[in-house]
Amino acid sequence: MGLALRILFSVMMIMGGCVLAQPPLSRAAPPPTAETLDGASSAPKISRPAEGTFFNANGTKASLSDVLALAKSSDYILIGETHNVTCDHIVQAKIITALAESGMRFTVGMEMFSQERQPQLDAVNDRTVTLEEFPEKVEWKDAWGFPYPLYEPVIDALYAHDIKLYALNFPFDVARKIGDEGLESLTPEERKYLPKNPIPSMKEQEEELEEIHNKHVELMTKDAKDEKAAEVAKKSLAHYRKRFFLIQSLWDTGMAEQAIAIRQQSKLPIVILSGTGHVEHGWGIAYRLSKLDPDATVLLIVPWRSNEAMVAEKGHIQFYCPLTKQSRLGFTLRMESDGATILKVKANSSAYKAGFLAGDKIIKVGGMNVDSMMVLHRAGVKAAKEGTDMIFTIIRNGKEQSVSMPVPKGRHTS
Repeated sequence: MGLALRILFSVMMIMGGCVLAQPPLSRAAPPPTAETLDGASSAPKISRPAEGTFFNANGTKASLSDVLALAKSSDYILIGETHNVTCDHIVQAKIITALAESGMRFTVGMEMFSQERQPQLDAVNDRTVTLEEFPEKVEWKDAWGFPYPLYEPVIDALYAHDIKLYALNFPFDVARKIGDEGLESLTPEERKYLPKNPIPSMKEQEEELEEIHNKHVELMTKDAKDEKAAEVAKKSLAHYRKRFFLIQSLWDTGMAEQAIAIRQQSKLPIVILSGTGHVEHGWGIAYRLSKLDPDATVLLIVPWRSNEAMVAEKGHIQFYCPLTKQSRLGFTLRMESDGATILKVKANSSAYKAGFLAGDKIIKVGGMNVDSMMVLHRAGVKAAKEGTDMIFTIIRNGKEQSVSMPVPKGRHTS
């Protein structure tokens, strides 16, 4: 696969009341009423809610009992996540545990496993694989590109309550081949994993995918010294756009079809764990469920971050989890409305040697305001290309200062 689509594919992987399954939540939904919560752009800030706090779609606080009541009347319970945010997985495990302890019987389907790995998960479901053996027996490192400890709370909950686990995805290698060579390049063996009736994305989802695509075109061509080379790169990236859209449609439709098959076979509701981009607004999996299983009920549960105002249309339930990231440079960061706060600095790391401390807030890097983790990545790419240090502007003890850090060879901030 070309570099362009590898990046787009990675972004797709990383992308955050019960109602009848239906087209996505209205973009004209009323604004949230929780106007005094931290993160609401037009309101005074107060103390940030505790991690894992639940909110209704209108912004009012919800209890775990409220969430359970909605979940118990749903056929499909979709819980979104950002894959490298520990808090998201803790909340997922909390909901799964509470549902099980309430007496509800259900299964769990995970985006993290593709269909060819179901025999391994069947051994897990039979409990011939112990909890301790799980990462090795399911070949976690090959199955999913994120560290297993992030997902331990979820897997622990499944074992503790004897909940069966199912794969939702088609093989990642098949997706990569579609991106590289097109759908027509697939063998009959590879095609068997694809959804039977692919459903194209809604206009609203395509608009968001277009925005993602364009941002990464900009990222890959920004600051290019050779203008002609930059133009060639832009055309190359644009060439992959239709395939990027196609993969997203296949991905969401495939997971919806698998979830329906699992529910029909088990006669039980299913909890679906996937990236937030497949859940929020009801644009992804839920839209396909509305077409393929129109009489079913669907509940959307998505994370809400402190660096953004709560948007009512994203889900029926939102849970507060600050956006954190474990950077390869050696610090753990939490994204906030006015920068990224360093939560932890790893001993002897690049960040440690540069003099960063827990509690420092990064407000600028390479002259750019830090309003997303992508800014840190962009600054790292630029510094690596130019062979210069990364220059950070931080707030420490209420005072602004600069910190310079060399970029380790072959490594960025992602």
